[in-house]
Amino acid sequence: MKKLLIIFSAVITLISCQEKKYGAFVVSGRIDHSSSQKITLQELPFGGENPIILDSGTLKSNGMFELRAMGKEEGLYRLVVENGPDVLLVNDSKSIKVNLDLNNYRAYKTEGSPATESLHTLFEEYRNKDSILYLTFKQIDTLQKSNASDSLLSIAHNQRDAQIKQMNAAVTEFINQSPSPAARYYALGMASRTLSQEELLKLTNASADKFKEHSGLAKIKSLLMVQQQQKPAAAPPAYALLNKQAPEINLPDVNGKPFQLSSLKGKFVLVDFWASWCGPCRRENPNVVVAYNKFKDKNFTILGVSLDENKEKWQKAIADDKLTWTHVSDLKQWQSAMVPLYQFDGIPFNVLVDPQGKIIATGLRGEELDKKLAEVLK
Repeated sequence: MKKLLIIFSAVITLISCQEKKYGAFVVSGRIDHSSSQKITLQELPFGGENPIILDSGTLKSNGMFELRAMGKEEGLYRLVVENGPDVLLVNDSKSIKVNLDLNNYRAYKTEGSPATESLHTLFEEYRNKDSILYLTFKQIDTLQKSNASDSLLSIAHNQRDAQIKQMNAAVTEFINQSPSPAARYYALGMASRTLSQEELLKLTNASADKFKEHSGLAKIKSLLMVQQQQKPAAAPPAYALLNKQAPEINLPDVNGKPFQLSSLKGKFVLVDFWASWCGPCRRENPNVVVAYNKFKDKNFTILGVSLDENKEKWQKAIADDKLTWTHVSDLKQWQSAMVPLYQFDGIPFNVLVDPQGKIIATGLRGEELDKKLAEVLK
């Protein structure tokens, strides 16, 4: 998916659809309050190449301009003000008018191109939702740093998930309804930020099937399908201890007293490997706390196994993150015997052990942890 995001960001650019015979088109209009008089009309070629200048000109004294270009098919273009903003365009008509005031450039107006207008509306809607989501992420960060209660963190996390869902819904609806293949392609690039690869492939397939002669959608469909086919081969090997008895853990707890994993037999136990110095572990801890509080009365508990070497920092992190379950450590960091015993090379790492002592799942984080626990703790 990371590779796909790079491609989308570089190529949010395409030349699309041959349902119509595209040819010459004109972009004209007026630009006010520009510090530069030079403007260009550029094609955004599919494949990540640099934009191609198709025409350039100089603004008249009243800000008026007119630029011309040829398009083989419906594609993405941009009108660029030198040292200023640009306006994304789709050549779904022979004549497109743009009115842009650089003192309020986001409120630009276009006429003659329904696809261009629809993208502008989508940009504003998406930007508003993205700004709200950003504030929620900041709120979560503040709550975590201030050791807020689990209930407040849970509310914030639910709010974040709902906002992401709303963003996905807005972009998905746009893609499914847009009559413009070029606009759909651009929106697919936006959707790739938060949609799963499976959801993205489904949307891409539907668009490519609807616009069968559209080269860009066909290529992006091909790319996603190749990635999907390669996914099993690229996946890491199955965890060697899955469906086997969990190795015994016998380590000192925070009071220096030996504690054994086998003493918890009869319960579902999440063995959570972490450390106070591990940033990803600390960021994941709030999710683990929520899961513990939700399921602790359903024959479930957690055993925290730390790769710390400083006992004070370890105990402080336990208190700061409100990890109220049993914790053990030999304080040997990566030299701990637990690393080769449980066969992991990075943290956070966890295994879920059933009441008979067998490992039934591993690598559970966030929603996956909640989903798995809800499944087994019915």
